[in-house]
Amino acid sequence: MLTVVRLFFFALATPLLILFLLAFYVTDKHPRVENHWLLSPQDINRARMILNGQASPDPLATLKTLRLEKKDLNIAANHLLNQYFNGAAQVHLKENHFRLEGSIQLPFNHLNPYLNFAFTLSNQNGKPTISELTLGPLTLPNDHANGFLEGLINHSDLNQYYLLAAHHIRTLAISRDAFTLTYYWTPKAYAAAQQLLTHSTNLEALAFYQHHLVQTLKHHDRNWRLSLATLLQALFKESLDRAPDLDPIKENQAIIMVTGLYTLQQNLAALFPKNAAPEKAKYLSVFMYQRVDMAKHFISSALLSTVNNAAFSQRLGQQKELHDGTAGKGFSFIDLAANRAGIRFAKAATDSEKSARRMQKTMAQITSYQAFMPDVRDFPENIKAPAFKLKYHSTTSTAYRQQLQLIDQKIAACAIYQGR
Repeated sequence: MLTVVRLFFFALATPLLILFLLAFYVTDKHPRVENHWLLSPQDINRARMILNGQASPDPLATLKTLRLEKKDLNIAANHLLNQYFNGAAQVHLKENHFRLEGSIQLPFNHLNPYLNFAFTLSNQNGKPTISELTLGPLTLPNDHANGFLEGLINHSDLNQYYLLAAHHIRTLAISRDAFTLTYYWTPKAYAAAQQLLTHSTNLEALAFYQHHLVQTLKHHDRNWRLSLATLLQALFKESLDRAPDLDPIKENQAIIMVTGLYTLQQNLAALFPKNAAPEKAKYLSVFMYQRVDMAKHFISSALLSTVNNAAFSQRLGQQKELHDGTAGKGFSFIDLAANRAGIRFAKAATDSEKSARRMQKTMAQITSYQAFMPDVRDFPENIKAPAFKLKYHSTTSTAYRQQLQLIDQKIAACAIYQGR
């Protein structure tokens, strides 16, 4: 069973040192796997449930069975992969085996910027067997695959994830319809998984800012719309009164996480042990420029970027608008502008200790969201797919790029980003 867990974390745990060494031998000019899995907020929530053990039908059972269909596997694989890399994964289910293919965009190799990898896991007489483990054009002999995977995992930051999973997974079954795991899940294991999945987030800081979020809401006049600026200004102001020796980057990450989860109507308590959950805030709609959607787009992109996911955040926002152009309300440059501003905001808040402290001082004094989000309500929106194709052709066209340039110029002119 350790073999299965090693394979799962292989897709995520490749150290950057190894990537540098292999850069000119196994990389490619083009990704083998394109990201066709548009993750909705519901999909992301489903991925989190899968990854922290909440997707079992009986949450109280000690011995659990988790059945993951193809869509579940692809959602979880792409969500988790993009926590660490800009990449995409594709899972193919067959009888008694599955094939996982993935592509990672490397930050340092501009000639061949993609690392393509794949492996097959088969279930033979109840024993998992690895075959066809590939890195680019290189196929590793099956006899050496286990040692290679174990070495990668043991020398990566994800070794603690692997150890947690290895001690609890008991059996697996693979069919054309689903991947089924049986595992032991105790309260201690659940708490450990929650801690790991928060990526060393400071729970004390989250609780502190959640408390002050609740206090801010208690003093809010319900006759007025609740502005995103009101929440952010109040929490950044509190950050100045915290101990000066605290890491300002982690403080700002906690502020964005608390504000983001509240704005998106997500429960912060899910990150805490049950007996230590902070006070829950009564939800009010959060606005920017009299629009709820702008506030949500802005803060969700900032939130994703804060957890080292800027590339995924930007791509997800663009794909979301393209999807809306096909099946939803239509493509919106307004929403896309909010996405890009959120990414810029998160970068300014967490890029370095100096920029993080500067952000705290500046945000504590703002009077409106114009300080960090420009008025882009005159940009086109509700563009259906045929109209988008007719005018902009694609996201690589000159016309589309010109719109992005105008958006970025407006964002750069905001007071928060001056001099950065």
